[in-house]
Amino acid sequence: MRPFSVLFDLNDLKSFVGRHIVRRYCDVKNIFLKRDPNLERQNPIIYEVFEVPVSEREGELIFLITVVHPGTVQGEYFMTKGHSHVIEDTAEVYYGLGGKGLILCQTKSGDFETVPIEKNKAVYIPPFWAHRSVNISDEPLVFFAVYPANAGHDYVTVEESGFQKRVFRQNDGFVLV
Repeated sequence: MRPFSVLFDLNDLKSFVGRHIVRRYCDVKNIFLKRDPNLERQNPIIYEVFEVPVSEREGELIFLITVVHPGTVQGEYFMTKGHSHVIEDTAEVYYGLGGKGLILCQTKSGDFETVPIEKNKAVYIPPFWAHRSVNISDEPLVFFAVYPANAGHDYVTVEESGFQKRVFRQNDGFVLV
């Protein structure tokens, strides 16, 4: 591989050349506490990932931009599926580019943390922590992420066990339940 650069135009991410992953409500409805028949019909985009195609070899870094759209499912804020890494002793870094959200982090032993993310704020997710991004604002939550390319993603464990807490809209803010 040779050095390269990538244009991430935040005003026009659709022009991004790379892997574009789109998660609609029907793709991720099982991560929410309740179902919403209106969202079933509308099937809106919950989040998108714009990933630079890099080999998943040890020593490489994958980097991407995630956009979690604003909205709720029966009061529960839109969020990503969440994952841990297959190679558990790998970390990840997020850098906020817009919006406001929370990164839910949890270990297999039950430790739990919420870390705020917003424009110009970096979040470090240590090894052994599963993580999920939640948009708690009325605008898209946009962040840059980077992690070891060979880390892998374990979505199944999070899907089966979930996170200890969920984030719901309450008045002009949020509440962890």
